Amino acid sequence: MRSPDKTKKEFEKSLFKLLSKKNYHDITVNEICSLANKTKMTFYHYYKDKDNLLALASINLINEEYNEAYRKILRKETDQEEIEYQSILVTYDWVAKHYKQIQNLIHEGDTFPMEIFKNALSNNYSKYITETIKSVGYDVPSDYLSIFFFEGLYGSCLYYAKQLKNNRDKKKVKEDIKKLSRFWAKLIMFATKEN
Repeated sequence: MRSPDKTKKEFEKSLFKLLSKKNYHDITVNEICSLANKTKMTFYHYYKDKDNLLALASINLINEEYNEAYRKILRKETDQEEIEYQSILVTYDWVAKHYKQIQNLIHEGDTFPMEIFKNALSNNYSKYITETIKSVGYDVPSDYLSIFFFEGLYGSCLYYAKQLKNNRDKKKVKEDIKKLSRFWAKLIMFATKEN
């Protein structure tokens, strides 16, 4: 018998695999189940509907991929600024890698699936910012800070992915994002050292 976590991961991966080929609105629960090699009964045991799967998959798959990349960074790097820099680059690269899937969340002006995805990311990011603020001892409202940083990062990640897709000079686009990531890393280091 398979573990619930493994079963859920198969549903999540199936949804994202289908998203790389077609629009979210065109994906059915039957297709997700078929690709995951699971029954609809199993699907509805774990998820209320396809939107619920999207919300959970957004967090779980991003965390899984990001945490794997972050562990690789930690194995190579000890300098905190370099760790921050490479971590930010991982975020930009993740969005660029999954840009087609993200775009497939929007269909004929309906942005609801994109909002599900964005809210899942935002809530996850908010927890990270709150923990970071507490760890450095700042007395600032983490909810405002989370929104400020998330909206900026989210928007610039999508812009980067779009530029990477549409710009002929991909090398320049990548160099620009490296400069921006270096700036963010220095800013983070400055803020945490000031305290």
